[in-house]
Amino acid sequence: MRIGTTVLAALILLAAGAASAAEPPPPGGIPDLVGARTLGLSSGIGVAQGNDGIYVNPAALAARKRYSVDGSVLFDRRGATTVDQFFGGSVVDSTSGPMTAAVAYARSGEGLYQGNLWTSAIAGPLVEKFLVGVAGKYYSLHGPQPVNAATLDAGIFWQAADYVSIGATGYNLIPIAKDLVAPMGVGAGLAIGSEQLFQVTADWRADFDRGQVASGGTGKGGTKNRYGFGAELLLGSLVPVRGGFLIDEVLDTKWWSVGTGLVSRSGIALDVGYRQSVDSKSARQIAASLRIFLFQ
Repeated sequence: MRIGTTVLAALILLAAGAASAAEPPPPGGIPDLVGARTLGLSSGIGVAQGNDGIYVNPAALAARKRYSVDGSVLFDRRGATTVDQFFGGSVVDSTSGPMTAAVAYARSGEGLYQGNLWTSAIAGPLVEKFLVGVAGKYYSLHGPQPVNAATLDAGIFWQAADYVSIGATGYNLIPIAKDLVAPMGVGAGLAIGSEQLFQVTADWRADFDRGQVASGGTGKGGTKNRYGFGAELLLGSLVPVRGGFLIDEVLDTKWWSVGTGLVSRSGIALDVGYRQSVDSKSARQIAASLRIFLFQ
């Protein structure tokens, strides 16, 4: 417990002392849609996920038995301006049968592209402790160019040991020629520990053809990487405390993040996450989700 608290405190202290004045990074847009827990951790591909897994690693949806319904919001801010705004909800059912099914809806109300994103996912075991999952996504958006197209993510999740899990995901594997909306990419992640007490996480993600996003280009320009690190501590089986750090080549900045929440014994969970650029205090993201566990 003391080691976990020390690691988490170090992340938060690193975050607090790092910010300096600079031009704010551009918005990430629809490819950067995540849940509150993932935002607070700055990583999550290798984590046993709840509803957040729909956008991070569909295979991880099947890592725990649950029937959960959630509603979530995410705001991306630059100073007093909201540059991206998402709200929506999801349902994950891993109790009704051998396979886990999930559906999600997200609405982009602000940003370069605005409109609707529908996702449906299915996941289950290939062999014991080794899960596979796919998530089909349909975009109906208006912006610089209308987008009405479908693509999919595919992931794996391996519970390699009691306190070690590994994940990998391919993103937007069906090209739709809209790299600012659905860039093809890959990612991998590792988690050590348990979400019931303390765990540390690490992620790598590469997005293809997003190399000019940070300079306001079309998105073409080669592969850019992201490296995320986080820690999560559950206090008294009720209050999760999270912190993370993200090295972001896509938006040409670094981010620190924190998060917390509340898990009630009645089956209701609240998560909030906050992320801020190291280079510009005006660039920040805020996410929140309210989740109800109907069956566990």
